[in-house]
Amino acid sequence: MVQGLGGALFEHCLYDERGQMLNGNMADYLVPMAAEMPDIEIGHVVSPTADSELGAKGAGEAGTAGAPGAVMNAVNDALRPLGAQPITTMPLAPEVILRALGRV
Repeated sequence: MVQGLGGALFEHCLYDERGQMLNGNMADYLVPMAAEMPDIEIGHVVSPTADSELGAKGAGEAGTAGAPGAVMNAVNDALRPLGAQPITTMPLAPEVILRALGRV
């Protein structure tokens, strides 16, 4: 889940005009650390599928897949009453939110 939250809030690859990565080290590429993350409670909902022999639908990256969408929807829901334009890009950096609000 932390990896999914990182994708939604922090992680962004930057490239120059020649395609050279500009933030290719851990000093320049932001990733979530324990201090930035909330306490996370995980609940499991089991609903097997009849389309596979084991009833499985996916494996291993459920938090990575769901967390960014949950964060994006929460931010858009919070900004909607303020007249913000919908945000469809990640990460949700402050300038992205300000732009959606028409303040940049």
